[in-house]
Order: sequence, then structure tokens, then C-alpha cells
Amino acid sequence: MVYLLKLAINDLRNIIRDRFFVFAFFAYPIMIILFSRIIIHMIAPRIENIFPLAANFSLLFLLFITIIPFIFSFISAFLILDERDEHLLTVLRVMPISRTNFLTFRMFFMSLFAFIVLLIFPPLSGLVDNTNFSYLAYIPVAALFALFTPFGALLVSSFASNKVQAFAIFKIGGTVFMLPLFAFFLNLDNLKYIFSPVPNFWSLLTLDSVVQKGTVDIISLAIGFTFHIALIVALFYVFNKKY
Repeated sequence: MVYLLKLAINDLRNIIRDRFFVFAFFAYPIMIILFSRIIIHMIAPRIENIFPLAANFSLLFLLFITIIPFIFSFISAFLILDERDEHLLTVLRVMPISRTNFLTFRMFFMSLFAFIVLLIFPPLSGLVDNTNFSYLAYIPVAALFALFTPFGALLVSSFASNKVQAFAIFKIGGTVFMLPLFAFFLNLDNLKYIFSPVPNFWSLLTLDSVVQKGTVDIISLAIGFTFHIALIVALFYVFNKKY
């Protein structure tokens, strides 16, 4: 427990000492909430004749929920890259806490913050219809989305040799992981399953069921958890082998 507390304090110090991390960790989630709650609701009636934005609030909700864990995976990946460059991960091989435990904690720490932001976003955003939306049904879905944080962090830190490559992977990954949103925007019905190889497709499919029906699609939820956990374990293995 003492080691965990020290690691948590160390992570917070590493975040606070970097302005970019401070912005991403604290300011960016707040900006997303304020943008969805204030700006979007101000714009919607003014462009109703051009585009029915209010009718697509649920799609915007899916978009923002996808972005939130992506932010924390970005921070986590860059913290790992910093520690890798400073050879801290090598030093951990002879420390009382193993490197596996250290990385596991790092993943849990960032996932926890992603989960908290994901939990508070629905009531604060004003983008969901409370008559259909079930908050209790949403909680396991939020946990599933939070799993994207360790997946994204390990994906980048496993294959990026430096921060320039990390930025490139995040840009490409950001495009790929946003693609499943088109399945819901275009109402592709069964054709939407062409996006099934993208991990967060199953998260979005489960979330869409909660938003539209107020119920959890258990099959999609189970596939989503299994898919993410399998990828995290595989990436964990790749990272440990390489570094």
C-alpha cells in the first residue's frame, strides 16, 4: 500500500510538472463538459434549419465518450515513454516493486481517472435523453470504455521508439478508433459490423443500446471486455519483451 501511495504521488507530480499534461489531465475534460453543456446547446437552435444538431445529441455523446479515455491513454503513454527514456523501467528490475506491478498500477491509475470522468459526463453534458437513458446500465459501459486507456497507452508505448512516433501513432489511431461512429451516424444496420475488428466498436454498440433503449446489450458488453482484455494482455507481453 505504501508503494502504491508513493507511485500515485509520483504520477501526480510528473503530470503537474508538465504544462501539457496538466492541460490534458485537468483542463481538457472540463472543456469537453463545458463545450457539450453550454456551447453545443447554444449553437443547436441557431443552426436548426441547416443541420438538426439537437436530434443528433446522442451521436455527439458517443463521440465525447470515445474521446475521454483517449485523453488519459495519451498521458499514460507519454509518462511511460519518459520513464523508458530515463531507464526507470530497467531500474525497476532490481527494485522491491516489480516492473509488471508498476505498469499495472500505472494502467489502473489512469483508467480510474478516465472512469471517474466517464461517470460524471452524462448528467453534466446534457446530451442524453433521461427518459431512455439508464445510469445504472451505463456504469459497466463506462468501465468498458475506461479499458481503452491501458489499451491505447500500451499500443503506443510498445511500438513508438520516441515521442514523434508516439504522436504519429496517436493521430493514426485517433482516426481508426473514430471510424465506428460512422456506423451509428449512417444507420448502417447489420453493415455496421464491418467495424467489429476495431475494439471500441463493441463499446459504442453497448453504449448506443443504453442511450437508445436504457438497457445493456450483454453480448456486446462481454465481447468488448474480452476483446480489450485480450489486447491489453498481448500488448503487455509485447512491451515487456521489447523493453
